[in-house]
Formats: sequence, C-alpha cells, structure tokens
Amino acid sequence: MKVKIRRSALVLSLGALSGFVHSTAFADDAIVLDVIRLEAQADPTAPSLGKLGQSNKDVAQALTVISEQEMKQRNLQSLDDVLQAAGGITTQPYQLLTTAYYTRGFKIDSFSQNGVPVLMGNMAAAPQEMSIYEQVEVLRGANGLLQGTGNPAATVNLVPKRPQDHFTGSASLGYGSWNHINAGLDVSVPLSKDGRVRSRFVASAYDKDFFYDTSKQRSENYYGVIDFDLTDQAILYAGVHEQKIRGGSNMSGVPFYANGQDAHLPRRTYLDADWDRFDWNNTRIFSGLDYRFENGWFANVQYNHFQGKSYLDYAGASGKLDPISHKGLKLTGGSYQFDQKQDSVDAYVKGDIHLFDRDHELLLGAQYQKITSEQFTASVFGLDKNIEVDPWHWEPSSVARPIMDQYLSRGPDVTEQTGYYATGRFSVSDQIKFILGGRLSNWKNTANNKTIQLNNEFTPYTGLVWTLNPNWNAYVSYAEIFQPQKQKDVNGQLLDPIRGSNVETGLKADLLDDRLHFNAAIYQIIQEDRAQEDPEHPCASQLDGFCYIADGKVRSRGFELEAKGQLTEAVSLTASYSQNYTKYLRDAKSEGQSFSRFAPKHMFNLWVNYVPAIGAEKLNLALGLRAQSAFSVTSGEVTLNQGGYSIVDSKLGYQISPNIEASVFVKNLFDRRYYQSLSGVNWNNRYGEPRSAMLMVNTRF
Repeated sequence: MKVKIRRSALVLSLGALSGFVHSTAFADDAIVLDVIRLEAQADPTAPSLGKLGQSNKDVAQALTVISEQEMKQRNLQSLDDVLQAAGGITTQPYQLLTTAYYTRGFKIDSFSQNGVPVLMGNMAAAPQEMSIYEQVEVLRGANGLLQGTGNPAATVNLVPKRPQDHFTGSASLGYGSWNHINAGLDVSVPLSKDGRVRSRFVASAYDKDFFYDTSKQRSENYYGVIDFDLTDQAILYAGVHEQKIRGGSNMSGVPFYANGQDAHLPRRTYLDADWDRFDWNNTRIFSGLDYRFENGWFANVQYNHFQGKSYLDYAGASGKLDPISHKGLKLTGGSYQFDQKQDSVDAYVKGDIHLFDRDHELLLGAQYQKITSEQFTASVFGLDKNIEVDPWHWEPSSVARPIMDQYLSRGPDVTEQTGYYATGRFSVSDQIKFILGGRLSNWKNTANNKTIQLNNEFTPYTGLVWTLNPNWNAYVSYAEIFQPQKQKDVNGQLLDPIRGSNVETGLKADLLDDRLHFNAAIYQIIQEDRAQEDPEHPCASQLDGFCYIADGKVRSRGFELEAKGQLTEAVSLTASYSQNYTKYLRDAKSEGQSFSRFAPKHMFNLWVNYVPAIGAEKLNLALGLRAQSAFSVTSGEVTLNQGGYSIVDSKLGYQISPNIEASVFVKNLFDRRYYQSLSGVNWNNRYGEPRSAMLMVNTRF
C-alpha cells in the first residue's frame, strides 16, 4: 500500500482524532508540564538498561538520561537530536547509508529497547523518532555484560511509553522552515473499570523539505501497547510499532576540490536526480511479562521482533573536482533493497540475598538474538555515467529515470548470539558496594554458505561504588566487550575477536535537595587484536585471502563532565563537556596517529531554561550552545578540515492556558556555515543545518 501524506490531510486527520479523544475526556501529563520543572529530574533511574533499577548515582559508569520532559522542552524530535543533546556524541550522516554515532572514539553499535538488544542504525532500520519513547539512556563505555558483542563506545537504550491507569491525552502541532509540518497524538485509556487492563496509542507524522534543493521526506509513526494485570503480582504487556518513511536520498552530499580545499558550494546544493528515493517500511513487535514474588524477587521475560525493508534508487555526482576548471564530477548510481529481520529474547530474575548480616542484590539472566540480513542489487540501464556534472549549475530533473532490472540477492547473512549473564551488587559496608559480574557468550555467523563461530566467550565486569556522604558517590569500574571478525590467518584459522576494555573512575552527586545531578568521569579504553595484514604473508601473495594477524591495538582516553537539573525555581540547565584523545598503539600504517580524527577532541553542550517572574510566570526562555573543536578526515593523499565552531539555539515559549503551550524554536541562531561531517574529496560531505525556526503548540486534555 502506498503511503501519501498531504499537509492538509495530516493536520485535519490528527486534529479530528484529537477532537474525538478530547470528547472522551482523555488527559495526559506527559507533554505539557509546569515549565518551571521541565528539567528538574536530578536523580533519573535506569530501570531498563541496568536491570537492577538503581539510581544514576549508583551506576559505576557514566550514564546520561534524557527524559520525555527534556525532549519536549528542547524539541528533540529524532534520535539524532537526542544524541547530539546528550553531549560528547558525534553524528555522521550517510555513513554506510545511515547516520552513524560516535563517542569516546568508537562507533556506537549497541542499541536496546527496554533493555533488550535490538537492531537500529543500519540500512533497513528507519531513523528513530522520539514520539513513542518516554526516556533515552546512554551508558558510556563497554557494556558486554548485557549486550554481548559490540564496540566499547556506549549503549543507547530507548524506553517505550507504557499505559497509565487513568485517561490521559496530549497532542502537538508544529510548522517550521522548509515547509516542515508535524503533528502528534498520544492517548492512554484504561480498558477496564478497575484499570487492570490499560492501553496507549501514539500517532505522529511529518512532511518536510530540506535546506538543500529538491529533496523531500514524509513519515508516519503508529504505536500501540496494552498492559494487563494478570494478578496483583503479574503484568503481561504487548505492543507494536509501525514506521513508514518516503523521501529522496541525497547520496552525493557535496564534494571538495581534489586538492582538499573547500569548494564553498552553496548549502542548498543538491547533486542527485529528482527521482531519487530512500524509503523504509519497519515493523517492531514486543511483548513481556513482569512477575514479583512474595519474597520481593522480580522476574522479567521479553520478546522483541523487528522486520525492516528499505529501498534505495539514486543517481548522484562523484569524482575529483578540479579547482581551476571546476570539472571532474560524473554521474554514478544504483538500485538496492535491504531486508533485515531480528528476533530477541531476554529473561532475568533479580532480588536481594542476605549474607554475613548484610543485604546484597543479585541478577541472573539469559539472552538470545537472531539477525537475518539480505541485500538485493538491481542493474541500472540507461544511466549515462559520462555526463559531466557542474555542481554550481546542476539541474536534478535533467537525468531521466533509468530502467531498473530485477533485484538479485547476494544471499542471506544470519547471525545468532546467546548469552548467560550474572551480576551481584554486594554490600561490603554501609558506604561501599562492590559489583562483580560476567557473561558467557556463543556467537555464530552464516553467509555465502560459510559458517564461523565463537564459543564460550567470557566477558567480565567489576566495579566499586563508595558513598562519600548522602550527596556524593565515587566509583571505579572495569568492563569488557568483544567484536567478532571474519579475517583468517595464513593457516585458515579465524582470528580471535577484537577485545575492548574500559577502565573508568568518577564522581556522581545529587545536589540542591536532589534537584541537580552532577557526574565527572575519567576513562581509558583499549581495543586490541584488531586485524592487520600479516607482514610475512602479505595479502597480494595469498590468493585465498588468508593473510591476517590479530595484532592491531588502539587507545582512547578522556574525561567527561555533566550537570543537569534545577538551579533555582526559575532556572534549569543541562551542561556537558567532553575531551577525548585517541591513538594507534600498534598499526602497520598509522602507528602513533589518531584513529578518529573525524571526531572533535573537545565538545561542549549547554541548555539554560529561564522562567522570568513576570506575566504570572507564563513566559519561558531558553538558550542553547553547541561548541566543538576542529576535526578532519584523510582522503587519499589529501586532508579535509573543518575548524572549530559554535552553534547557538534558542526558544521562546508561552503558557497560553494551563493545558496549552506555544513555543518558537530557532536553531543555528547566527546562521553559522559548517560541515557536520566529512567523508572524502569525491562526495558525501554534509553541511550542518542553516538557521531554521519552528513553531510548536503542545496541548493536554
């Protein structure tokens, strides 16, 4: 079924639905809250990611929690927005056809939903919108204990909204630069008089152009979940999330000159064809059971299923742009389909045990995950790749849509992983908690009729949390994670997995009567056993490709500061600073150099919200600052550079009535021209968004 969103239809349909819901007396406190308290959660918890449910202050790693309140106050509508606001995270659009996120020098490849590992940030998984989530948690560093495989960067956990036991409802409508219109509806209604059966439904949509020419995008999101109290001790829940996105691809981005100099193309530059498309169809189904035993122990089992398809057709410009003749770009193109299916199961029990006259916490669990991926490629006939592209005078409609042949598959790629994990939080004294845990993992991949596997991979975790006083905790932790690799040595043996270890120490505090949360962390990450070409058996002389050794080693060091909460009745803030240095410790080609030059060494984020004591405190002012140092990438023999820059954002909000708030958000207030990401001289360099404005109206009923 084709999905079309017309702006008028979008507004009218959601408006009519909002009116219907209003007539049935739904109400929701989640969207429009007292503007004075929107960021006053000084002690957020991590009930999903950590599973033990301890407060942020008791977690022995840096943890950033972004609540639904903060997302609404700052108009964070996408996962890109949220992770940029989290601090210390770099977003790289169109890296392997998706937005890639980096922190502490490594790519974030560990995602979970409600604590269950899931697929996100890949070719078939659509960009995540925040309308269905009540909280996002970012646990920095290695998290092999609960994720199994991955990089020692961070784990991003998204917590979906759950039903309330009373009628609630909220709606939003927005319009902004480049004809960006969005609308949302969020209703929760009990299905039984006693509230033991509850439901929640979220619908959201947007239709927008981009700051660059020609390309458009529209999206629809539908989410529903039901909770059922089987008994006073057991809760059964199930939900479904459907997401559809239609739009252009803009594969080309903009090129640099062949000598590495900025071509200074206009930010509106679009070097693809007007028939480009990058469409997604995603469905996620989840269910779970919570059970609380009479002795206080708790059990949970969850199932998460994802089915995703995406379709990419494009023609774009690529090549070496001569700085004198301004020629050198030619057309390239392709047609692809990406299919992915994921099934994940997670089950655990947790509770207190009494030993040596003290109470301790214990967690025991198991996971299973299966991911099936398949890529289809279609031959493209009739695309003239000899066409010279003038990037200053390109006409996207000048390229006729070619004939796309039948899709051919490279065959399925199937990955299975099982894990058994345990962790204990032991009370050594009234002030000291010692954490000890481990995971045993089995991993198998089958592709091209070949199977590789790893068995009984052990991943340890240990930490210590010391309560200095009622407000301050100090912590230290050691965590590991591993990443399988497919290269083989000269004997045809699979290389050992890449191993990442994270050593971290820090301070956490809840200040100002628990209104302000503070975190400071210092860390070192070592990743070793990275595949390197065997100097004694170079790949050029090995026809079978068995020419690698597990010898590469890199290091990442840095520190992070974060403060979040309510300073006074009128002022709240979120502030973060991160510093990171990376280095190849052992590498045949790059030893001694930074291994993540594309990520800035310094990043600073600030958002200050102020409610002046005028006009019955209905006015709401906010100012944000995003600043970072220079970064660069190497492309062949040349280096592309982006200097340090600062971006100022702002907000002006007004509480029209107790249930309606209108806000104007302005991004990049001073219209700073900068590159958000760099890729290479040929193409795929991405400008940051110019100055933009959006009017948002949020209401509850």
